[in-house]
Amino acid sequence: MLMKLGIRIKNYMREGYSTVMRSKVFVGIAFIVIIFGIFYGANQFAGQSEESLESREEVTFSSIYPGLNREIHTKETEKYTTSISRPYTEDATINESINEWINQQEKEFKINMEKWTEDGADTVHRGHLNIQVETEKIAEMIYTLEFKAYQIAGGANGINRSKAFVIDLNENEQLHLFDVIDKNEASIQNIQKLIEEELYSRQDIEDYLFEDKIEDDLEELDSVEWSVNHEGLAIYFDEYEIAAGAAGSINIIIPLSKIKPYLQESFAHKIMEDFPETNGDTENEEDSDQKDEKKEEDLDPNKKYVALTFDDGPHPEVTPRVLDTLEKYESTATFFMLGSQVDYYPLLAKRVVADGHEIGNHTMNHPDLTTLDVKQIIEEVVVSSSIIEEATGINPKLIRPPYGAFNDDVKNIVEDKNLSIIMWSVDSLDWKSREAEAINEEVMSNVSDGSIILLHDIHSATADALPQLLDSLDKEGYKTISVTHLIELRENSGAGPYFSR
Repeated sequence: MLMKLGIRIKNYMREGYSTVMRSKVFVGIAFIVIIFGIFYGANQFAGQSEESLESREEVTFSSIYPGLNREIHTKETEKYTTSISRPYTEDATINESINEWINQQEKEFKINMEKWTEDGADTVHRGHLNIQVETEKIAEMIYTLEFKAYQIAGGANGINRSKAFVIDLNENEQLHLFDVIDKNEASIQNIQKLIEEELYSRQDIEDYLFEDKIEDDLEELDSVEWSVNHEGLAIYFDEYEIAAGAAGSINIIIPLSKIKPYLQESFAHKIMEDFPETNGDTENEEDSDQKDEKKEEDLDPNKKYVALTFDDGPHPEVTPRVLDTLEKYESTATFFMLGSQVDYYPLLAKRVVADGHEIGNHTMNHPDLTTLDVKQIIEEVVVSSSIIEEATGINPKLIRPPYGAFNDDVKNIVEDKNLSIIMWSVDSLDWKSREAEAINEEVMSNVSDGSIILLHDIHSATADALPQLLDSLDKEGYKTISVTHLIELRENSGAGPYFSR
């Protein structure tokens, strides 16, 4: 779906939200029961998945979607990588519904990975799970969240899943199909007919469709996967659901003009209202000259320089803390941003540039690019760059492939797009340790002149570690500069990849 930019392609939080444990202590309960409860609770906490993250801090930068925020969580092991976008609201019931579906995809992926391993997995290629979400505001505080899940855990082909949530944050509720369309026999039959007509009009899939499965699926209309937006009513079918596997997952859209007669009157009134398009920028436009990276003094090749790089942001809680610390220490960094996060937090991306830092591309949805075909790689790179440029006025010239994974297709595409691949030479392991002291120790034990240091501005521990890290670097005689300046100092040019020293 082309969204806002006109080029966003409709092909497309917290991981393992921390469990909130509430205990009720009643008068008269025996001491042994209390002890048992404490013991049980401790074991439950210890048994949480390793993906469980630190408690959410106060959101200091609001999303452009009021009431809705999003975080991305990534994981890398020897056997697989995962990247999961988790939107969250202030309503626990809505969050629970969204997380239930996400957790189902994770569970399925891990089961498939176990089977793959048991069957003698290909040790050269890792499995990958990518869950991404596209958000559209369809009325004031009413949003469509369109999820795309892709997993590859053995076999030649991956598995695609689609799921949409339509949520009304005015009422803090998830909308169901019959909250949107009239629940009467005539409306239901007409919607069913429109869906069938749209399916059979698709020449690319008509030879693969199973008529009996379509009839079965549409018999209970409220059980189909659906969403609604300003284009119309979208219906989603997973692979093999109504067609042969060659058809893949199937998405259709029934134009708004065709479904309008069957909409609930109250909902029709909301969705037909005009809401001005915005990228969240309520500030006055600045001169483009003011958006340039801050000028750094002439670099002395005889001094020691390093580049701090932050991946996966911008994050509404952590990135502002990182920026405040960098400003306090008069340090410069490079931020490799996800287009999907910039979409939610354009003003935060704009602040990164205004503070004089460098922005690079980290793709749209953090996939393992080596699992994608050429067209998909181009989409991930181009759409992300366009969103970043729309928000900041800066067209990134650097790219860091998620997980550091790239192949010849990736190298050829980024070179064609005039981008340089930037890797790293020091991994802080903040994604693994989530502990400030460990982060500092890892960096300072491995840093040297010319190092490119990998950090992530999505973990609170990284923001906690940064003041001490900058102090330690300064005491050792290191100055932080942008990646571009470090590359220029080392007289490198071209598509890379650049690891530095």
